[in-house]
Amino acid sequence: MRKWNFKVVLAGDGAVGKTSIRERYMGKGFESSYLKTIGADFSSKKIQTDKDSITFQIWDLAGQESYQAVRSTFYKGAGAAILVFDCQDPATMTNLNNWLEEAMVGSNNGILIYFIIANKVDLEEGRRVSRDMALEFCNRLEVETGIHFYYSETSALTGQNIQETFDFLSYKLLEANNIQDIVRPANTEGIIDVREQKQEIVITEKGKSISREEIDDINNRIDVIEGRMNTIQTIIKKIVQKMQEE
Repeated sequence: MRKWNFKVVLAGDGAVGKTSIRERYMGKGFESSYLKTIGADFSSKKIQTDKDSITFQIWDLAGQESYQAVRSTFYKGAGAAILVFDCQDPATMTNLNNWLEEAMVGSNNGILIYFIIANKVDLEEGRRVSRDMALEFCNRLEVETGIHFYYSETSALTGQNIQETFDFLSYKLLEANNIQDIVRPANTEGIIDVREQKQEIVITEKGKSISREEIDDINNRIDVIEGRMNTIQTIIKKIVQKMQEE
């Protein structure tokens, strides 16, 4: 059996639910080691497939600004980063710009897989960041950085998408290590590949949002018009040639 050891960092502002996500995934009674002086909590979990034994080393980084100077060391050797924001607080989403930069610099661009998670989606009445808003943000980050992001919406209270996110993460990490004989997890409906999403939101110069389907429709119409113009030009060319022959 192949053995793998993957380091994963959980990053994001304080109180967005990083620790709750980790605890929900680890299950009750798990052991962790909190390094109070540097603001990081470490725990591990082993999972097994038919051919692979995978150990996740999960580093939950403190979100307080006072720990910023020492956090960079924890990104070294990480294979994946999970960037978490609170869907009730838009500022925690926009602050992911800083967390992403910190992860890129701290890992020396060595992180293979990036997830962006909208947490606390069970609190629907207080939600201020919609799915479309979050995906728009992810798209902009991808354009600016060239990084391939995956997105999911979770609830540490109900467990929504937490197991699925880590199952998909293990699959992508094996894939990134050129392992061919792996099976994609069955339940990945809640995982969005930002690069491949069909409903990408595009912002026009006037600030109006239009969907990718609308853009495709416009492009199709342009193709039809161009085809007609080419036909007209061909007809005119033939008429001119005929007149010249006469």
